[in-house]
Amino acid sequence: MSVLRERRVLLMLLVAFLSVMLVWSPWKEVDPRVEEAIGWPSEYTRGLSFGVDIVGGSRIILGLEAYHVTFKIDQENVENAWSLMVEKLEDNLYVSIKTISFDSSTGQAVAEIGRPVTSDMLEEIIGDLGTVMKIEETISDATRDEVISILETRVDPYGTLGVQFRALGANLVLFEAAGLSTEQAKTLLGKPGRLEIFFENEVLLRGEDIVSVGAPYPSAPGSQTVELPFRLTNDGATRFRDAAAGKANYPTVIYVDRPSDSIVLFDSDILSELPASLVYDTSEKMFKGMTEQGMEYPINVSAVGSDVGELSSSARQFLENQVGLKLKVLLLGDFPDEVVENIPSDYEVENISRLTDESVEDWIERACGLKSVVTISPSLASRLASGEVTKELVITITRASQEEAMNEARNLRLVLSERLPVNISYESETSIDARLGTEFLREAIIAGMAALIGVWALVYFRYRDILIGFSIIATMICELVITLGTASVLHWSIGLPELGGLIIVIGTGVDHQIIITDEILRGGLPEAKTVNLRGRVSRAFGIIFVAVATTVAAMAMLAWLGFGAMRGFAIITIAGLLIAVFLTRPVYARMASAIIGWRHSRATGILRGRESSQKK
Repeated sequence: MSVLRERRVLLMLLVAFLSVMLVWSPWKEVDPRVEEAIGWPSEYTRGLSFGVDIVGGSRIILGLEAYHVTFKIDQENVENAWSLMVEKLEDNLYVSIKTISFDSSTGQAVAEIGRPVTSDMLEEIIGDLGTVMKIEETISDATRDEVISILETRVDPYGTLGVQFRALGANLVLFEAAGLSTEQAKTLLGKPGRLEIFFENEVLLRGEDIVSVGAPYPSAPGSQTVELPFRLTNDGATRFRDAAAGKANYPTVIYVDRPSDSIVLFDSDILSELPASLVYDTSEKMFKGMTEQGMEYPINVSAVGSDVGELSSSARQFLENQVGLKLKVLLLGDFPDEVVENIPSDYEVENISRLTDESVEDWIERACGLKSVVTISPSLASRLASGEVTKELVITITRASQEEAMNEARNLRLVLSERLPVNISYESETSIDARLGTEFLREAIIAGMAALIGVWALVYFRYRDILIGFSIIATMICELVITLGTASVLHWSIGLPELGGLIIVIGTGVDHQIIITDEILRGGLPEAKTVNLRGRVSRAFGIIFVAVATTVAAMAMLAWLGFGAMRGFAIITIAGLLIAVFLTRPVYARMASAIIGWRHSRATGILRGRESSQKK
């Protein structure tokens, strides 16, 4: 039929074909977790992301480590003293201090500090400016909501992946993600994103000096390094120029989430594996690196060694001396439980496992949060000495492969772009089994086929026209495929809410196609005095546009005000309706008009033939 040669019909068929390819994505590998959950359909849905109900995922309870500290100011000018105390606390704790309350008459102030602290640690910092009266582990509602908002932006900026965050009491947040292991989910969540750039063993720049973080790119084809560019503020760039001017070959050491409150307890045997570029200083209890130009720089995290079989007396003494000043012990090595039990109970102990094929140097740097060491080139030092301000800096990340380095760079970019005001800890981690999976998809496919047959049968009995029924079914399938193709392009997660949205799209599609068909038939009946198909179609689309507009308006409000499942349901419904009303519904109207017009012409021809034969 000539209708198949029309541009709009060809466009729909082309878009439907491209959508099928996007959903299938034969050039991609099948995700093992998806294959395990849904079986053979995973071969043909490689381009889709599925929700927790279908493929399972991870549930993590996050602890927000924030403390409200009550200070007594021991100075006459309490306002100036408090400002100085806040400045000292921020400089030494490397976090922003939020003032919860301040009473100048009593000299008391309550501050919110987004990391674990002790009285000894705080009083050593503030000196004779004041004393610590009380420390409570709690967090303000505003800070908790800010953390949830930042994590949502990190993990699911458009609200289409089906992740959920929910507050559980004052200090806990529940996080659910589909299709991810707990380790992948933790990597995606990241850490607070506290950046520090040391120059000449002093903190020169911090996270607040960053304006933006660029996209990572490989250092060179086939290399194992990736560059992550970032841009400094005017003030940060000026400080960098003033510090580094004329200092060629000086190391600039970049840390992200440096565990400044921790002590690294390492297996002494790893010292034999250290490369020439890394040494351990026994007197300062710290590792030190060496640049290619022979300049030394400290890795600013306390570290002490011990035999694996028994905690050495020197390590025990050092740990006991640091109680109250340090809060955590990071283990580098396979220390047995007997050794861990001998670590003072004041410390929280965390094991930093060595990754496969990871060198000792990379292992130590990862534990210490060291991301890159950049030397000041002679040309840059000269330009800085001449007064030039350089805003662009680069973090260089080296891993076992370029792919691993690129993945870490992408995660690091997310963390730096959205910094958390508090530390987070993982209170519990649970894998979520797929509640639906293969059996559900099998039943859904059977139900879908039954629904298509039922719709076709009802349409046929109403219109007594096989072609009209097939046209409606073909249009429904195209709407479904194109909507799924859109979901694939935009990486939307398909779960139960999204399947509900697809059902609404298909259901309203059948309603609208019946409206179009009835209007065309009403204008194309043989007994009608005037056949005006275009006018009838226009009238049908007037009704359809109003119906779609009201539904889209309601769904838009749901997408704006909702979250998680509600947002996914609303967005997939809006996308499907817009695709239908601007593409597939007009194509169906043209197809139905052609079919009914052809039937009408054929019937008229037959009638005229009978009349002429009767006259003869």
